[in-house]
Amino acid sequence: MENKNSAFKEFISPILVLVVICFVTTFLLAFVYGVTAPIIAENTAKAASEARMTLLPAADNFTDSGADLVVYEEGKVYVEDCYVADNGEGMVVTVKSNSYGGMLTAMVGIDKDGAVTGVQVTEHADTPGVGTKAHAEGHLKQYVGHTELASDNVKAHADDIVEVTGASVSSGAVHKAVYCALEQFKAMGGVK
Repeated sequence: MENKNSAFKEFISPILVLVVICFVTTFLLAFVYGVTAPIIAENTAKAASEARMTLLPAADNFTDSGADLVVYEEGKVYVEDCYVADNGEGMVVTVKSNSYGGMLTAMVGIDKDGAVTGVQVTEHADTPGVGTKAHAEGHLKQYVGHTELASDNVKAHADDIVEVTGASVSSGAVHKAVYCALEQFKAMGGVK
């Protein structure tokens, strides 16, 4: 009898304790997620709205375009959403583009005449200090005013758009994001 009791204490009891700990931890994580998920979603939506207003300051408010979204390269470069200014001043297009560290998210403001008003990288996993140089305001400003890009390849624009040395993949991802956003503008026939 003592062997069975000893075996229970030695083998089964620790397993049961660990299982109970796992269940309690899982429940607590699910509970915390349930509480924080709506707050995170609200903060994300607020940040996106603020970014839209920064990229297209002439706009008064934005509405989802409901248009068909451009997929430039399946799973690599595609429009995630497109919001049109309610006053007809332009649109802000959110594009996912494959970069060095994975997918990056860029928001591109385009005015009613089809000119880029601003570019902002809102999410990325590129190498800090190297790939992130392609996300810097100084680099992104060179797209402002462009109504079209002759190519989706940043190297084809050596005279007016300079890629970041040492961050050619990240520079290319940003360039393709802007290119895709302009394609979305064209596909919608501009702002109506």
